[in-house]
Amino acid sequence: MVLTVTINPSVDKTYILKNFEPYSVNRAQRVMLNAGSKGINVSRVSRILGRETFALGFVGGANGDILLKKLNEEGIKHNLIHAENFETRLNVKIMDLSLRKVTDLNEQGDPVSESDYELFVESFENEVKNCRVVAICGSLLPEMSKRAYFELAKIAAKYDKPVFFDCGGSILRESIKASPYCVKPNIDEFEEMLGKSDLTDEQIVEECRKIVQNYGVKSIVVTLGADGAIGVTEKEAHKIIPPHVSVTSTVGAGDAFLAGMCHAYIKGMDFTKQMVLGTSCASAKVTKEGNDVPSLIELLGYTDGCRLINY
Repeated sequence: MVLTVTINPSVDKTYILKNFEPYSVNRAQRVMLNAGSKGINVSRVSRILGRETFALGFVGGANGDILLKKLNEEGIKHNLIHAENFETRLNVKIMDLSLRKVTDLNEQGDPVSESDYELFVESFENEVKNCRVVAICGSLLPEMSKRAYFELAKIAAKYDKPVFFDCGGSILRESIKASPYCVKPNIDEFEEMLGKSDLTDEQIVEECRKIVQNYGVKSIVVTLGADGAIGVTEKEAHKIIPPHVSVTSTVGAGDAFLAGMCHAYIKGMDFTKQMVLGTSCASAKVTKEGNDVPSLIELLGYTDGCRLINY
């Protein structure tokens, strides 16, 4: 089972427009409403890959009712804590078909009480015993300790469960201290954590090697969008160049990548093949609108088109 943690899930409302014009009246050709946020997206793709998956997080209010309804419709198993005085956030995405770009308007989310958080941690420890891998993804709620993911990873370590992190900035800076199996930030999140910008591929590899050596992280994968991904372990460093595809939307591509890596890990594939399968899943995902999910054949179908560069 792939256990996913989305502390701050959302309902994603996507407006699809032929041509988005800021500061004027726009009329959407189509509107999509989905359960959203990183961990939920990982569960969604993991399920298509044939993995049992279970989603944890918080939920509340009218938006929370929509979120639960959407998860149930998709057959994604979950145990979201119903927090008091809490409204699940609504994230708006504006997809411009002419530019093939998406504008995101993301709400911050509400804080949760200490007692609700304790219920969540208890639920996490109950479920982590039964999983094969843990994917801890996305942002934290306001007023929540930046060590929250570190603490969850330590609980997972008690049961010898590999943890995959997908977060960035100061949250990732604290989380890597737990020595997880893998961290998978995108390049913006990685540079934010380091307080640097415009890193070259060689500099990314160098920074990743420092983290592996200093914190005992087993592997780091930095996704680069259309330029692929760089992965580093103690003994190897690679860049995966993805095949050329027609991009419709990049929404959820990084989450599909992580789902592919988790799936490959469970199948016993080595690190390079984990990256290749992740790249294939991400390549398939960008051909779809919003949170639409590729088929199994599509998710697995781009592996042969990936190119490997060794460092």
